[in-house]
Amino acid sequence: MIRKSLWGLAICWICFNSLYAQTNISGRILDSETDEPLSFANVFIVETSRGSNSNVEGFFTLLDIQEEEYTLRISYIGYQTLFISSDSINTSSDLVIRLSRINSELEDVVVTAESYSFIQSSDEISKVTMSPEQMSLLPSIGETDIFRSLQLLPGVSGTNENSSGLYIRGGTPDQNLVLLDGMTVYKVDHFFGFFSAFNANAIKDVQIYKGTFPAKYGGRTSSVVDLTGKSGSTTNIKGGLNLNLMNTGAYLELPIFKSLNVMGSFRRSYSDILQSGLFNSISDNLIGESDIPNPNPDFNVNEVEPEFYFYDVNLRLTYRPGSKDAIIASFYRGNDFLDESRISTFAFSPNQNAEVQGEQLLTSDVSENTDWGNIAGSLTWTRQWGPRLFSNISVAGSEYFSDYFNNIYLTNTIPESDTTLFSFSSSNFEDNNVRDFTSRMDWEWKLNQYHEVGFGVQATNSKVDYLNARNDTLTLVERNQEAWLGAVYLMDEWKPTQAFTFSPGLRLTYYENSDRLLLSPRASASYELTSFLTFKLAYGRHYQFVNRIINEDITQGSRDFWLLTDNELIDTGLSDNFVGGVVLENGQWLFNVETYYKIFQNLSEFSLRFRQDRDVNTDELFFKGDGEASGIEFLLQRKTGSLTGWVSYTLSSIANEFDVFNDGEPFPALHDQRHEIKLVQSYAFGNWNLSGTFIYGSGKPYTEPEGEYSIELLDGRELNYVGVGEKNGSRLPAYHRLDLALNYQLRVRKVETTFTLSLFNLYNRENIWYYEYDFSQEPFQTTEVTYLGLTPNLSLKVDF
Repeated sequence: MIRKSLWGLAICWICFNSLYAQTNISGRILDSETDEPLSFANVFIVETSRGSNSNVEGFFTLLDIQEEEYTLRISYIGYQTLFISSDSINTSSDLVIRLSRINSELEDVVVTAESYSFIQSSDEISKVTMSPEQMSLLPSIGETDIFRSLQLLPGVSGTNENSSGLYIRGGTPDQNLVLLDGMTVYKVDHFFGFFSAFNANAIKDVQIYKGTFPAKYGGRTSSVVDLTGKSGSTTNIKGGLNLNLMNTGAYLELPIFKSLNVMGSFRRSYSDILQSGLFNSISDNLIGESDIPNPNPDFNVNEVEPEFYFYDVNLRLTYRPGSKDAIIASFYRGNDFLDESRISTFAFSPNQNAEVQGEQLLTSDVSENTDWGNIAGSLTWTRQWGPRLFSNISVAGSEYFSDYFNNIYLTNTIPESDTTLFSFSSSNFEDNNVRDFTSRMDWEWKLNQYHEVGFGVQATNSKVDYLNARNDTLTLVERNQEAWLGAVYLMDEWKPTQAFTFSPGLRLTYYENSDRLLLSPRASASYELTSFLTFKLAYGRHYQFVNRIINEDITQGSRDFWLLTDNELIDTGLSDNFVGGVVLENGQWLFNVETYYKIFQNLSEFSLRFRQDRDVNTDELFFKGDGEASGIEFLLQRKTGSLTGWVSYTLSSIANEFDVFNDGEPFPALHDQRHEIKLVQSYAFGNWNLSGTFIYGSGKPYTEPEGEYSIELLDGRELNYVGVGEKNGSRLPAYHRLDLALNYQLRVRKVETTFTLSLFNLYNRENIWYYEYDFSQEPFQTTEVTYLGLTPNLSLKVDF
């Protein structure tokens, strides 16, 4: 009897499935010209809004499709959106879908006018994808700048003209995890922050998580920027050259065999060979003119222009032994070098009562060099084991270095007799090295249409060395650190209904220097009330184990440095992130509102203002504090058409609290900015494109000195001190500027030439960077140091 019942149930199950047949669709999304995989493209079923994203190798899977007739919608930032009906889909084999770039000639495919030109929002809260290729249409100084373009997003500060680093929702650049093909990049800019360190010709995809981020990421407390390098064309040789008033570069995509191809790019400034007007404008602004005074006509100062150059190299080798596997080797190096050495002479005759008579010469020989950069490499094996399972196994290493040396050699001689009356030498050097080696395994497993699980493991060894010394005898700070980190994570994307998605995650980390397990829970949820209205919520706890220490020096500026947390001098950083949002979106427009609240714990700062004597233990000059950041962002974007762009407004507040500063009361962080408005527009007409960006930001805080005073010691010596007011108690004037760019593209056969005229700060606004103070006068004098004024740039790019 039981056996007959079981057979009956089996027959009913077979009949039920025959009546409601379910279909699985899997495939790969490629570039139509190069056959390069398109990472993180969107694939949706139009009738149900069910969908998925392709993985880093372009593979996607849709499970348990019940509809007999349906339409797939495939979109990718910077590419034409493609619609495919179920009639043309063969579900018995993997699909190969090829998307064409915007403005490309299309063959044998049907597309609509709908496409995403610059930025594309995600189902995940606070996640945005940008197209490096489309970024080239926006105004820039030099060439396409990835991080400068990211600064145009709401919640990302756009008024830091002297830094390509990203200040995101109250976080600082060191609190962002920046990854390039799995490699951690610590130095993200060139030329003291004015240019991004990433060559857009080498980058395929840029994803930014502005708030909470998935459990597969860890080690930072604010945000994640994940860059995927180009693997290059697998069909034809492609390349290009670019030239502007600051640097020149080239890239080459070379298919060696059908399964092996190489992509390489190189970029270098030529400012050490030929100094253009653009270089001189930026150099005078960032480095400054000679700071040697000339109090006497006989004082001969040799005006030596700083010798400066930067370069970066990207190499990516991709080997595909089969349709399911890829072995990728990636290499990156970025380097900056600055030589500010100079010689000054002062000829004088001593008075008649001097013991030594005769014409004398005072010579100051200054050697000052700075060398800094980042070297990184990774080796990755990816495999699509089947429609449901994908793995990514990698090893990666990275090294950041910053070496500063300054030596002053002062001599007083009598040239006639070749006699040296006295000589004096003083030196200062500051070296900082950060090295890490990481191995990790990441898995993506599609259980069914309701659950997509991700899990993985990571091991990292980090070493940091920092030395700040004077004259080989006085060591201000010396730290040599090493620590191991191990982490495992598990996350799930659960869709119990078509409208509701819940994504819990958990990351478990063991950090050697803290000798304890750290739990990082993550969770996000979204509810699609209608086809165009979605509500989102998210929470995440994040830890940070390597920190860039803020070095506060009122008189000498900032020379920040990296150290590992050790829970003694520097505690492990921690942040709790809360985000909520509403999205309204149709085929033409996107309106997004997000509000956030962040709690930062164990912030670190180093300050010399509390050094009462030269023998003080510098460990006592490291201070710990906490912080809070909150805000609300509004974004209105026109996604498609000849006129595209967005307007955004951010209202925010960032406050820190250190016991030693401001009597322990909260004070505004240096990057606190209450109001920020951004307008980005691009208009395409024929072969021309006109784009413009406008940025307005209310004034940022700074610490204003109250004057200089002297203290007489018991031995009769005097020590001079600068008295300062309330920490960050004053505000700079508001910042605003307008940039324009005009692009013209000319295509002759397979060669495309792009001419670009860019105008930075069109109406020549004198935005104040900081103030300089001269305490030799009473009252002391204040001088405004401004950012760049109107700065034009011409660039030429040739692609073949």
